[in-house]
Amino acid sequence: MNELQVYKASAGSGKTFTLAVEYIKHLIRNPYAYRHILAVTFTNKATTEMKERILGQLHGIQIGDEGSKPYLDKLVDELGMPVDEIRISAGKALTLLIHDYSRFRVETIDSFFQSVMRNLARELELGANLNIELDNSNALSEAVDSMIEKLDRNSPVLYWLLDYIEERIQDDKQWKVSNEIKDFGKNIFREEYIEKGQELRKTLEDKDAVRNYRKMLKAIEEEALEQLKGFGDQFFGLLDDYELTIDDFSYKKKGVAGYFLKMMKGTIEEKMVNSYVAGCMGDATKWTSKTHKRKNDIVALAERELIPLLKTAEEFRSKNSRIINSCQLSLRYANNIQLLNIIDEEVRTLNQEKNRFLLADTNALLHNIVREGDPSFVFEKIGSNIQNVMIDEFQDTSRMQWGNFKLLLDEGLSQGADSLIVGDVKQSIYRWRSGDWTILNGLKDHIGPFPITEKTLNTNRRSEARIIQFNNEIFPSACQYLNDIYKQEQGKDCEELLHAYKDVKQEIARKEEKGSVKLTFLEKKEDISYQEDTLQHLADEVKHMVEQGVKVNDMAILVRKNGIIPLIADYFDKHTPYRVVSDEAFRLDASLAINMLMDALRYLVNDENRVAQAQLASAYQNEVLHRDIDLNTLLLGDLNNYLPTAFIEEKESLRLMPLFELLERLTGIFQLSEIENQDAYLFSFHDAVTEYLQKHSSELTAFLQYWEEKLCFKTIPSGEIDGIRILSIHKSKGLEFHTVFLPFCDWKLENERSSYIWCTPPEAPFDELQLLPITYGPAMNESIYQEDYKKEKLQLWVDNLNLLYVAFTRPKCNLVVWCKENNKNTVSELLASAIINTSCQGEDGVYQCGEVCPSEVKDKKKESSNKLNIQPESIAIQMECLNIPIEFKQSNRSADFIEGEEDMSGKYIRQGQVMHSLFSMIQTSKDVPSAIARLRMEGIIESEAHEKQILKLVNWALNHPKVKEWFSGEWTLYNECAILYRENGELQTRRPDRVMMKDREVIVVDFKFGKPYPEYNEQVREYMNLLQDMGYTNVSGYLWYVFYNQLEEIK
Repeated sequence: MNELQVYKASAGSGKTFTLAVEYIKHLIRNPYAYRHILAVTFTNKATTEMKERILGQLHGIQIGDEGSKPYLDKLVDELGMPVDEIRISAGKALTLLIHDYSRFRVETIDSFFQSVMRNLARELELGANLNIELDNSNALSEAVDSMIEKLDRNSPVLYWLLDYIEERIQDDKQWKVSNEIKDFGKNIFREEYIEKGQELRKTLEDKDAVRNYRKMLKAIEEEALEQLKGFGDQFFGLLDDYELTIDDFSYKKKGVAGYFLKMMKGTIEEKMVNSYVAGCMGDATKWTSKTHKRKNDIVALAERELIPLLKTAEEFRSKNSRIINSCQLSLRYANNIQLLNIIDEEVRTLNQEKNRFLLADTNALLHNIVREGDPSFVFEKIGSNIQNVMIDEFQDTSRMQWGNFKLLLDEGLSQGADSLIVGDVKQSIYRWRSGDWTILNGLKDHIGPFPITEKTLNTNRRSEARIIQFNNEIFPSACQYLNDIYKQEQGKDCEELLHAYKDVKQEIARKEEKGSVKLTFLEKKEDISYQEDTLQHLADEVKHMVEQGVKVNDMAILVRKNGIIPLIADYFDKHTPYRVVSDEAFRLDASLAINMLMDALRYLVNDENRVAQAQLASAYQNEVLHRDIDLNTLLLGDLNNYLPTAFIEEKESLRLMPLFELLERLTGIFQLSEIENQDAYLFSFHDAVTEYLQKHSSELTAFLQYWEEKLCFKTIPSGEIDGIRILSIHKSKGLEFHTVFLPFCDWKLENERSSYIWCTPPEAPFDELQLLPITYGPAMNESIYQEDYKKEKLQLWVDNLNLLYVAFTRPKCNLVVWCKENNKNTVSELLASAIINTSCQGEDGVYQCGEVCPSEVKDKKKESSNKLNIQPESIAIQMECLNIPIEFKQSNRSADFIEGEEDMSGKYIRQGQVMHSLFSMIQTSKDVPSAIARLRMEGIIESEAHEKQILKLVNWALNHPKVKEWFSGEWTLYNECAILYRENGELQTRRPDRVMMKDREVIVVDFKFGKPYPEYNEQVREYMNLLQDMGYTNVSGYLWYVFYNQLEEIK
């Protein structure tokens, strides 16, 4: 057939049914066809559903199951084959698939490209044991941390970072920028950056490139501003010459005088030219009032000098504002580019060191190979046996992904096979993940030499008639409203928008006129906030729906942003009897048991963490032992008395356990399996820890950081939800609900996205940096970035119109929406303008049509004869932890074994190194046993005999009267803490072994394990001088010769 079939599948039109039928058609014609088909979806869930659907329907068709009749009828209609022949082919195909399952290629884009990279590993010299990292954030976080750790006084990155911090301080933003840098660093994975990144990296090899760029643009900006300020100087100079003031002119600071005042201050915006200023350009009599005593002089001056000056100033303002805006926009994030480049380099370096390849890079790498290399070679590696390609959710495909898939499509079509694309531009809401709806929107009648057949699935089988009718009216009207604005601004129709929504009207599958829609525009009220008013209306409407027979399990509340979910959940918890359930409720950090584990870890890391200790004690007493002890009682007593005895007694040994075994032991000690409804959380948590330990050590501090930054956000499957579901519009895509509520339908049409967009400067000298993040806003429209502004504005319109479309097409029966009245430039204003052209009846800001549909009483389903379609039953399982003692010791001192036996001097030096390590780990003499245990665990202390020897030596050394006082715990201690100072303009570092402070007395001590040398005295004296330079007056210094147990005070 060799054609590309493009299915435009609007919401509820049976997209999954169509995909399954098209796949099964290939198998009915040829049961071996699966070996040459690649079906691509965007999520693991969609992949599983598609595979189950295909296998289940093949079996259903084979055995004549009633549930497969629609599929069989469709196959008979389109293939023209006898039913018996279709059944035989379906059975054969099913048998082949089950016995050759690895070649049943229905997979996500990520898994497909993962297999591609493994096939290309040799040619790309990626190594045999290539580790493909699926999570960009891990690699990014490592790179930023590594970059910061490498900073020193000679690093240009330090100065770039200081510039970045200074900019943030000027913008009244926090200067602790690690997380902000990581957030901005995500841009290295964006396609806009990847495509231009190589050119930019070459430019930034010159470390002064950005500095010179900024210097050049600042000079251009300053020259343009000074030129405009000159017009202000001329204007006020004329006023002085003629002894006039601002008050002598019409409208004073609101008129022409204000125009020149703003110009002197560097203000260049177009709204400076208000109606007063525009009127004065052509009429001298408008410069002053008719009754002014010097009216004639002012009018004459205006005709002679002021009007020509104003016209010239405005001519230059218009021209120079473009230059100034271009400079300011280009400079705003220029410093960030340097940091981004360093992060990019650091990620690549770490990837190479760890033989790691980011899955996010696969698209870019394949894109470059296809563009610069031999496409046939790539096709061979990607899968020369693939003939038919089927792509689901095509509207979310990125430019690079499309380029790579197009190679497969071209090859398949050239071999006489057909391929299939399914998508809906109106449901493209993932642009922030590089999804590009314009690809699907722009497909015409051919792909290369091959024809494209476009089919529209335009019958909605999900929703009741009233819902469909309302959407058929509201969206063409909303689309036309936006087109009218576009036409007013651009002088032409917005063809892309009109084309995207040309198929929005759907046919109605159900004959009955059922379903209801209600839109409310809430006015501003004096006695209640808009937020509180919306929540109150939402609660009242839920109550009304329940009274009308709608079950709470059939309801869903959709929101634009996740941040509003806790607000709604909290309101319902306090003011209604209805339970609201969200994905947030199933996060790991919502689990009592896991929070207890994390508090236990925090306490083990730092036993002075009273907050963690108190939270742990309170949870154990109240939730495990059910003793109902209030927090005040706990805090007034010894918290250890409220914790399990085993936890206190085993504290030191627990600290030394590997992470997974430690968590298992803590689960047992605190009897966490006894807490109800925690098993699912615990199983999921332990799985996540196992995955974490495959790439990381058991170090507790690092794991706690990983928990805070990432693991706490992980969710578990919620199962059967008992309550009103609340979720974001993005997460609702692909789902359907009996009744949908959409509160706070008031988001902005434009500025809901990131504050900047990536642009390629189109003119010199701005293009000396090939790519820049530019602040999105009206200033772009008066700059070299005008075309980018127009394109982004349209993209934002489509993003937000699509969000409305996805939300409005989720309900099957009832839709209830709340907007904000008179809310400019928002979807509220858009809906207010569009709803006038619908059949909804409006009164007092409330528009509604239809009657509420109650929930259906579901009959018990007849058990299917199709074994592959039987839903599995949930079986409750409980976590149990068995305490199995394991002893395993590993020496990390392999070099000692390689080098052979040490001589006596070597052993002496080694002993000193062990002692130095131990003293650096302890604060008081009580810390010695745990420090020795850790050194034993790490293999630094190799044997029990060595341990006894070290312990004896330490106890002897600490018995010195003065030393005993130092290790008593009465001093504030700084072990090996760096002292930074500047010498001859250079940053220097000194690190004494031990600095102690008490009552403004400071003692600095250096440990020595050999013979005395005069140089040691100078070293301690230098420490003392540095501390005195820091403002400490009472400073003493000592050398402690440990093996002699002698102290030498330094004067």
